[in-house]
Amino acid sequence: MPRRPRSPAHTGMLLVDKPGGMTSHDVVKVVRRTFGQREVGHTGTLDPMATGLMVLTLGKATRLGRFLEAEDKTYDGTVVLGRATTTYDAEGETTVEAPVEGVTEADVCRVLDALTGTIEQQVPAFSAVKVDGVRLHERARRGEHVDAPTRTVTISELTATRIALPEIDVEASVSKGTYIRTLAVQIGAALNLPAHLSRLVRTRVGLHRLEDAHRLDDLKGEGAELIAPTDALPHLAPVVLTAADLEDVRHGRPLTAGQLRSLGVTVGTAGQALLLLRPDGQLAAVAETRLDAAALAGAPAKERAIGYACVLDSPDPQP
Repeated sequence: MPRRPRSPAHTGMLLVDKPGGMTSHDVVKVVRRTFGQREVGHTGTLDPMATGLMVLTLGKATRLGRFLEAEDKTYDGTVVLGRATTTYDAEGETTVEAPVEGVTEADVCRVLDALTGTIEQQVPAFSAVKVDGVRLHERARRGEHVDAPTRTVTISELTATRIALPEIDVEASVSKGTYIRTLAVQIGAALNLPAHLSRLVRTRVGLHRLEDAHRLDDLKGEGAELIAPTDALPHLAPVVLTAADLEDVRHGRPLTAGQLRSLGVTVGTAGQALLLLRPDGQLAAVAETRLDAAALAGAPAKERAIGYACVLDSPDPQP
């Protein structure tokens, strides 16, 4: 009996509203099964307790993951003062308790203001970050002590939306790599109290919002549920290629300074990401500039001006 032909793989970005109790990998497995394809990735882990927006990539769009991961994110969460836990959230074991006394709304607002900006965070012991090749949560569950790494992160917005002590509801807009669990502990420490995170909802990733996401149970595995790669990265500058330039891109030949100037490309700094579009407007590649604006203006016409982060288009097959 002949094999049933496989449906063509989908390529694009999918917005999913992650339910509580599932790992991010669980969500990926559901999407793989629903769309009938293996090549599925996600662009930012949510803990099982957390809910909200997950941005997944399918097919060739998985190559765009690092550009989506780099976008800032917004969360709604609840910080509970008076109890610290091993995991920094409500699922961990209690380590310290203390009465919540003498804390005013003014104190809370002062602390949130102080934590807004560029700050240092220590990665939670119960996290997937690797130290010496071993994930921290594996070491923590074995009872091993390890010095968790610190990160520099940016908290661009941190406001209280409800203060009903010992609970504080916060809205936080943060850079890549920020742990809201750690932020909850830092809020408590600034108030001289133990604290943990009891609720977390991711509401935004870059320009993509939770209200536009699909519920897992509602997914049908159809291409119409995906965002096209061209529209997945609206914050990157688009460049429409000529047919000749497109052939260079398809074969991995870096575009030159002369080609960029003829295309009218405006460059800011070296390392700037560009969306290279086919003449029909579809995404051919994502590239990164090797030259800043001044260097591009004075570079020899044949000097290589970009490097490819990923190429989604392929050379036309030979007859």
